[in-house]
Amino acid sequence: MAYVFKRGKAFYAGWVDESGTPRREALPAKTKTEAKKLADEKELRAWRVRHGLEEAAAPRLTVRDGIALRLEALPTEYASKARQRQLLAHIERAMGALQLQEVRPLHVLRLLGGLSHLAPQTREHVRMAGQGLFTFLGTKAKVFKGDNPFKEAGKVDVPEREPGFFTPEQFDQLVKTMKPHLAAAALFSALTGTRKAEVRKALKDDTFIEERYVLLRSPKNRKDRRVPIPDVLVPLLEQQKLTPGRYLFCRPNGKQYSHNWRVHDVIARACVRAGLVQGARPYCFRKACGWKGEQLPARKVMACPKCGRAVRWKQIPLSLRFKELRSTYATLGYATTGDLHFVQKVLGHSDPKLTQARYARALPERLLQGANAVGVLLAGAVKSGSPVGEKSEGRRATRGTGEKQHHTKT
Repeated sequence: MAYVFKRGKAFYAGWVDESGTPRREALPAKTKTEAKKLADEKELRAWRVRHGLEEAAAPRLTVRDGIALRLEALPTEYASKARQRQLLAHIERAMGALQLQEVRPLHVLRLLGGLSHLAPQTREHVRMAGQGLFTFLGTKAKVFKGDNPFKEAGKVDVPEREPGFFTPEQFDQLVKTMKPHLAAAALFSALTGTRKAEVRKALKDDTFIEERYVLLRSPKNRKDRRVPIPDVLVPLLEQQKLTPGRYLFCRPNGKQYSHNWRVHDVIARACVRAGLVQGARPYCFRKACGWKGEQLPARKVMACPKCGRAVRWKQIPLSLRFKELRSTYATLGYATTGDLHFVQKVLGHSDPKLTQARYARALPERLLQGANAVGVLLAGAVKSGSPVGEKSEGRRATRGTGEKQHHTKT
């Protein structure tokens, strides 16, 4: 039976909890009668839980405890565990001390507002990581009840941009400026539509040149798929199979490229060497000055506005990286064949809508050809001069004549 006692100015209660263990706790009561009522309620609730008449209350965990529980429950084969840890670190820094039941959509909006230095897509990834966290805590761990605050906060508005791609001329210039072992990886990605991780993990034992396909162990969706090998790629793969190590594409010493292989920077530097630039940015070489100017379309002779010395220029490459090699395959493949199913199967998309939304688009020259074709059909209605044609001029002439006649009658 519950009991109460007073120590100093506070009332305390003693009762047997849900597990049958005696407990003592300070109560927010001002009188002994109020304290006795609260103690009896705790005793009754614990008794009902012990006898299965009521569910036990969820433990009071903080967001930090929930994140630790989530990361601990991730299986070892989970491909993006490190990425999840990075995304959840933003949430832990902002609201780690809050209890799970205290988190509201307003806290989520404040968190995302404080990450304005990140790209919109990255902020959406943070929100999705938080949504997955609270879904796990509610459905799997059973330590959270209520609506998911990250889901109620709404998605981050991410602008939809068309994926870039290399034209055949640009890709030819790019490959010529790259080192042989890097150029081989770029050629394989552009001619098979493979991802960076798939190129890095491609095995020689999974390369069947006679059958003209490569078996890829995809790390993204953990589904193996066959990628056809075009004939122009056969000599390159035969050379790659003679290199040391078990991986098809590796470092010159035969070791595998690590997961943080900065091949995007390699492509960016190769773009500069190939002249695939969008402009140049002036800067002062003196560390004591540190001036940096805005990007200009071309270099010119100019002096530093702060110290007066001649400035140096940094070439800004086109916004094309290693992932655009996959986009190049998809875009040119669809533009050449018009077969969306072919592009979907090679890229490994489970939903053809994703392939259609990202890659099924006309090339600029195709758009121009289509516009000219429509223009030929409507060429008969096109007239020189005013957009409304000679009829408009006749109306103006008639209107002028009428005005003169009106003045004459007057």
